[in-house]
Amino acid sequence: MVRFIHAADLHLDSPFKGIKSLPAFIWEAIYQSTFQALTRLVDLAIKEQVDFICLAGDIYDGEDRSVKAQAYLKKEMTRLKEAHIPVYLIHGNHDYMEQQGLHLDMPSNVMIFKETVETLYHETDQQERIALSGFSYNKRWITEKRIADYPARRPDVDYHIGLLHGYQEGNSSEHDRYAPFHLSELKSKQYDYWALGHIHKRQVLSERPLIVYSGNTQGRNRTESGPKGCYIVTLENRTEDTQFHSLAPIEWETVEVTLKGKQTLQEVYHVLNEVISQYQQSTHSTLLTIELTDTESLMEGVLRKLHQGDLLEGLQEITHSTPFVFVHQLSIQRKKEANLPSLIQLFPEEWHQTIMELQEDELFNEVTQSFFDSQRVEGVLRPRNETYRKKIVQLAEQEIRQQLGGPEGSDLNED
Repeated sequence: MVRFIHAADLHLDSPFKGIKSLPAFIWEAIYQSTFQALTRLVDLAIKEQVDFICLAGDIYDGEDRSVKAQAYLKKEMTRLKEAHIPVYLIHGNHDYMEQQGLHLDMPSNVMIFKETVETLYHETDQQERIALSGFSYNKRWITEKRIADYPARRPDVDYHIGLLHGYQEGNSSEHDRYAPFHLSELKSKQYDYWALGHIHKRQVLSERPLIVYSGNTQGRNRTESGPKGCYIVTLENRTEDTQFHSLAPIEWETVEVTLKGKQTLQEVYHVLNEVISQYQQSTHSTLLTIELTDTESLMEGVLRKLHQGDLLEGLQEITHSTPFVFVHQLSIQRKKEANLPSLIQLFPEEWHQTIMELQEDELFNEVTQSFFDSQRVEGVLRPRNETYRKKIVQLAEQEIRQQLGGPEGSDLNED
């Protein structure tokens, strides 16, 4: 029997862009959360006395690998060395291997896979032999398939594990630059377990053999909601078992709250505080998004306080304690009419033509000229090249679809 931890996408020293305006102690807790998740990971490994740890890429948030992040990882890896727990690590698209001498050496118990597929071996205290195959990114994008480079299951080992930071081919063409693969290709290797990284939403792609995304260890925005952590994997006599363990000190949550029949500010405030109090029973901190429904009966003044953010500010008055519950966003959810076709569905040709026109240089520049010429954004935003222009139009399209009731795209929480 072999027991190990599978984790990925730690994104140490993530900058958490766009939320630095939060209260200082909230921001500090958020900033430290990726580091705390790593410490909890190491605590779990030592407590459970696992045989080893597999880290499937994006350990750091960027290729420059801040000294703080590297020093913190080295400290935690040293704790594992003292507990005689080895670590098998691959780098992903965010923390690909640089060649400029800007990295700190890790302790001898950390085995980092090279940029070409290689197989390393581990022997447990019970003399069971495990083969581990994988590779590290040496650039941000790996468009070519690497699965063909992985060897077939070794006949001279008890278990064979694959580590891969990549994306399942066919789900979305925009992600095919991240070591794409087909599920059948992974299965053809006849490994006992595939430890995947890159997708921040944990999911099991296959039960036999187990092909698993562990998700990230700490959510970084509201789309990465719920518990985040790692799996403890047990392989024994050709059977597999996984147990998820939450590691994130802070969880992002979105809750829908009905205000049906409510009229006054006091009624609304009471309902929302009841919701907040439920999350205060948790052992972790919560960044909460509240979406209000059935607001038709609210008095005009109450609606005004909602729209102006006055009510949100009142809900954000919390004590400096941990764990905390902080209402990050408060909004009124657009009412969806089940039998009413959206404007997009009613005028599909006009919608398509507008989107196409906005992707052309002349109209895009005309629409955005005043914004990009502002001194506040000059030098901060990237040039209006074709890729950036398409991204802006794509994000605007998603927002308009939501407002007009059109079908929305899927979000796989990839990074």
